[in-house]
Amino acid sequence: MDVRFHCEKRVRRSGKKSKHGVLETCPTIMRVLRFNPQYGVSIPRFEGLRKMRLQVPALNAGKSGGYRLIYSVREMDEALHVVFLETWFKGDKEDLSSGEYRDLEAVAASVFAQPTLYDWE
Repeated sequence: MDVRFHCEKRVRRSGKKSKHGVLETCPTIMRVLRFNPQYGVSIPRFEGLRKMRLQVPALNAGKSGGYRLIYSVREMDEALHVVFLETWFKGDKEDLSSGEYRDLEAVAASVFAQPTLYDWE
């Protein structure tokens, strides 16, 4: 099945600001999710959102002390669409609040409504 990747603006913005080069890991993340879109853990109470831990080589801290990526997967038009919604460094913030997760659900819905506006470049 075809897998298409989409990236919300806040991920690009936070990735560019990252002092550890988190955007450099995106090709690896995309390879992993292409073969296993359900790789991350499901977030309780927020159906459709998944969280995965990222090891960033420049950080040299492993996945547990690295970055977090929130993403969502939906099958549409005979393809799986994976949307990167949020990323952050665990050293800066332990987890997102319930309100932030609700906001990400809304963002995912808007991206899935018009996925071509958010295609990965």
